[in-house]
Amino acid sequence: MAGRHYDTEELQLIARLRDRGLSISAVARELGRTPSGIQGALRARRWVDPARSKLMSSISVFSPEQRNAFREFVCSRAADHTSTDIRDLWNKYAVTRQWPTVNNERVIYYLCAHGLKKTKSEYMRFASYRRRQSLAQQTRRAKEQAARLRILRVQRDEQYTRDANLPRRKCYVCRETWPLTEEFFQHSGRGAKYFLKTCRNCYHNVSGTAAERRKQRMEAYDRHVIVKQISLARAERDTFLRQHRNFPLRRCRRCHEDWELLLKRFPKYKLPNGRELYRRTCRFCLRTDARLKQRTKLELDRMQTAIPEMNARRVVEQGNQAPCLVQQWNLLKETPLIFRPNEL
Repeated sequence: MAGRHYDTEELQLIARLRDRGLSISAVARELGRTPSGIQGALRARRWVDPARSKLMSSISVFSPEQRNAFREFVCSRAADHTSTDIRDLWNKYAVTRQWPTVNNERVIYYLCAHGLKKTKSEYMRFASYRRRQSLAQQTRRAKEQAARLRILRVQRDEQYTRDANLPRRKCYVCRETWPLTEEFFQHSGRGAKYFLKTCRNCYHNVSGTAAERRKQRMEAYDRHVIVKQISLARAERDTFLRQHRNFPLRRCRRCHEDWELLLKRFPKYKLPNGRELYRRTCRFCLRTDARLKQRTKLELDRMQTAIPEMNARRVVEQGNQAPCLVQQWNLLKETPLIFRPNEL
């Protein structure tokens, strides 16, 4: 209740609540007072936060000339800019003239004073506002995802503690290995037969169509082959050649890489006379060729499966859109009569 004097118990309660870090509005709700009454009581007893007092005293006050210039600056740009854009433009302009800078609240105050403040739907028309909202949303979602990831890791450790022989799967997005259960992987489609290759934490962040995601997985596997398998093979080759300096080498005709002439690097083939020779293409290039051929074959199979479905769908759509033609034979005129449903 406003206007009533504060007794000793209320003042002690105010002091305790402020020491706990509660805002003036929270203290006012706790005591059933108005925020302005709490502020007056604090100001009368000099119970002011030193840090906030220092912050408020550091704010520069406009001179009459600067105030008029700022008012004209805000009003002239209110139609085509948001309050944040006006703040940034003014601060750049104020630095050149050594005038005080402003925050977003002061710009909003002047917009409200002149009736120029926009609604949220009007702000959404500006690209800068949508860009800031998108960045804030991305930051918020990243924090939420990090929190979910911590929870999933704790649950994973608990499940591994209970059963160390659980089947596992590596998520192709985050590259984390998770237990292959419904808590960590969703089922593909409506049937509960197969699990997806993306964990629950990364499933909502997957973008693009299924074909684009499949292409991304293939490219990620190709990079994994180059970074892991071929790099490891090069390190093994260098170690082996330091121990066997005169060991024969062979250069692959595809990748032009020198490998030791061993069966694990170059496969053999048989001649008609039964003699075996090493191939001139290394196993890594042969595996890459086989992988690309298999991907091409799968893509052709998908296209051949999709074409009949598209044709059948097109025939059904044309049948639904075509007019119903009914022919009758006229004995007087030996010409067919066509009845169109739209003309009846």
